[in-house]
Amino acid sequence: MISDIKPFKMIDNLYFVGSYRASCHMLATSEGLILIDTGYPGDGEALKESIEALGFSVKDVKIIIHSHGHNDHSGATAEIVKMSGAKTYLNFNDKKYIKDFEIDFDIKDGDVIRLGKTEIKALHTPGHTEGTVSLFFDVKENEKTYRVGTFGGAGTNQLKKAFMRAKSVNYLYRGEFYKSIERLKGERVDLFIGNHSWQNDTKGKAELIGKSELNPFLDSSAFSKFLDKLINKLDQVIEADQQIDFVNYAHRGASQYRPENTMISFRLGLEQGANGIETDVHITKDGVAVLFHDHTIDRVTNGKGNITDYTYDELLGFDVIKDEYKAKIPTFREFLDEFADRDITFAIELKQLGTAEAIIDILREYDLAQKTVITSFNYDELKRAAAYGKEFRFGHLTSDVSEAHTLELIADKISEICPKAALVVEDPDLVAKWHKLGLNVRVWGVSNEEIMRGVLDAGVDGMTVNFPDKLSALLKERGF
Repeated sequence: MISDIKPFKMIDNLYFVGSYRASCHMLATSEGLILIDTGYPGDGEALKESIEALGFSVKDVKIIIHSHGHNDHSGATAEIVKMSGAKTYLNFNDKKYIKDFEIDFDIKDGDVIRLGKTEIKALHTPGHTEGTVSLFFDVKENEKTYRVGTFGGAGTNQLKKAFMRAKSVNYLYRGEFYKSIERLKGERVDLFIGNHSWQNDTKGKAELIGKSELNPFLDSSAFSKFLDKLINKLDQVIEADQQIDFVNYAHRGASQYRPENTMISFRLGLEQGANGIETDVHITKDGVAVLFHDHTIDRVTNGKGNITDYTYDELLGFDVIKDEYKAKIPTFREFLDEFADRDITFAIELKQLGTAEAIIDILREYDLAQKTVITSFNYDELKRAAAYGKEFRFGHLTSDVSEAHTLELIADKISEICPKAALVVEDPDLVAKWHKLGLNVRVWGVSNEEIMRGVLDAGVDGMTVNFPDKLSALLKERGF
């Protein structure tokens, strides 16, 4: 049966052949047909019937252009290719989403796809997916030329952090989404087509065709208004995520109350309501990864000297001490054996140069890419880590920030900025600016409850605290 939206001519050689849940558009040229998206798996027969109801043959489909790779826009492509032998186009960044068919052509930014006299300009507008493309082409009506345009991927649900982690999508694509919108605002669009029918009220406007001399789809303000709505939607997603996804990191455990970076400190932190643990990793003289902050053991143990000058067995001869409590220095594996399966987030700080690969290899053994942020104050070490462990998230710990540095983070695919809390308290607007770039914001150096309240007011995504019980109480007070 034909789709739940009856196929119809929108204007000139542009037709709607999709459904309410997934738009598909067709351009008829002297050399054959172009399809823009194909809908869900199993939609192929309905798409064929829609094409034929308009007096065309599915066998004449020569080109299938995909706005992006998600299943609701590429799911029926294999069916249509089998019927027609059409060539397929997609930005290769989205190949990971594709099933059951091969991509013939990689759509690059600025490409013009031609068939007959029809020319379609493609812009790479990532955000919704890594490879989203937006399409623009001319049509004519009553001897006037109009510009048709679409934003290839407009959904913001895919930019919720939980979704992005599950799909291994870098948080920075939030920033790409904002940038894509700003870029598209520079395009003239007289007729906006959505890749879902509700984006431009396809069904409602279709019912108005022929009821007046004016084409209901012609509206030079519709595209710009739609883009503005998307900015507001993503703003709301980020604001909601602060509550839904906020991380209360127990800094070296509940280190205000127990010996830092010890098992008893980590356990207490979780008992006090933390949903994340921040810790530091060194590698000993004999190659054992251990949890310890300082380069020397002098400050917190009853021993002296550089931690890297000892074997692990030698370190067991010392105690980490806090008030009346004492505990042994744990190995990284001992820590992960107990906590890796917990529903918590890990912030793992690299303390030594040249250790990133070994630490990432251990994290990989425990399958912790989705739950771990790897951090460092040393930017070169962090870059090395990011190049080696592309499936992980990375954060730069810093006491100073600049616009140039945030752009450097983005270029190096480092999605989290970890500034000293005082910077955010002094200038809370920084957080919104960083969010617009797609950066996650987690602060450190929260020395008292006043600062804790100030950085939470600024809209940060996480906080590293020595007193997770106090942050837990504040989050509960705020309704998190």
